[in-house]
Amino acid sequence: MTYLRSIAGLFGSTSELSERHRVKTPGYEWMQGVETLDDYFRICRERVVFSRTDLKTERREHIIDGNSPFQLSPANSQGASRTILMTHGLTDSPFLMRDIGAWFQSQGFRVLSMQLPGHGTRPGDLLDVRWQDWARAQRRLIDMLAEESDELYLLGFSLGAVLSLYQALHTPRFSALFLFSPAIRITSLVRAACPLAVAGRWWQRAAWFDVQPDTDSFKYESLTNRAICEVYRLTEAQRRLAAITGLKTPLFVAASENDATIDSPAVIDWFARQQSAHKRMLYYSTGQPGVPDGVRVINARHPEQRIRSYSHTALLQSPENPHYGEEGTLRFCTHYYRLDPEKYRRCKAGEEDCIGEMFDESEDCKVIRRLTWNPGYTEMLEEIRQFLDQLKQDDLISHNGRNT
Repeated sequence: MTYLRSIAGLFGSTSELSERHRVKTPGYEWMQGVETLDDYFRICRERVVFSRTDLKTERREHIIDGNSPFQLSPANSQGASRTILMTHGLTDSPFLMRDIGAWFQSQGFRVLSMQLPGHGTRPGDLLDVRWQDWARAQRRLIDMLAEESDELYLLGFSLGAVLSLYQALHTPRFSALFLFSPAIRITSLVRAACPLAVAGRWWQRAAWFDVQPDTDSFKYESLTNRAICEVYRLTEAQRRLAAITGLKTPLFVAASENDATIDSPAVIDWFARQQSAHKRMLYYSTGQPGVPDGVRVINARHPEQRIRSYSHTALLQSPENPHYGEEGTLRFCTHYYRLDPEKYRRCKAGEEDCIGEMFDESEDCKVIRRLTWNPGYTEMLEEIRQFLDQLKQDDLISHNGRNT
């Protein structure tokens, strides 16, 4: 169904394109002028202000804040200095790390949620970006944070997860990795996005996988073929690097079996092959799949809440999130925009039959709104806390062993 949407979108009119679909800042310019973290926050925020086309509203400051990178100081600073760098997914913004960032702050972490090149500004900035731009920006921040931290952790969602994994394979210097819905493998059919991106130099509409109204202030709904192509190239680069070096970093992973964006079985297979002495995974499923050691299966069906399955977009958002939460203002219905305008209208109007992963329809659920929060969010945080406690305990045992 996703590819039908792509084909349908390809035959859309060039007249759909507007100012927000034009490049303002190429990816290779994203970190220009950044010498310090203060530079980074200032330059990124200024870029959001002069790039976005939706700021003529009373929500202006809220939109700017949500799309700009942010930093949170630890709630307490006892013991070692612990910093966690958080990296969002494709088409997302730093806003999507607000909930999980606040929790890590409460656990004594310094938190930095970055803004990937091409993101938080306008969809058109994803016309001229390469995966190396994303990796260089992330590594630049890693280097700066490493100078100020005793322990450095990485947390990533989807694209951000595979970028974090790439960094850990390239330079193993992290205390732990937290990977949510990691794009370990995506279908090889997306390779078609690469020649379409090239064709877009002559036919503008071919550069776009989809063009939508972009009503979500914190996530692009329009998406370029260049961005999809670069995600595929990144997954291939990560795969080549993994073939020559193993991952020893402690690992926490969470994924949904019904994920329509990534290959979830591939994540399970990948997790089973990892050799880290400390690894844990949560797998949200509507059945009882066979899983390797270290994986906990969590029920993803909640009929009392009309929740049919967990989506790609659900894991990191609290039910209380004012935008994406259970009572949030955003209704995720983009999967119907081109394929079925009447279902799109019903979904946006709150007339959906159920909530879950897009296209996970049935006879009793013919209109499904994509789930944008995690009903098991508190339980997931407890799993993370236990994982961190185990790392701390094992480090203490190891330290005491060296001193005897």
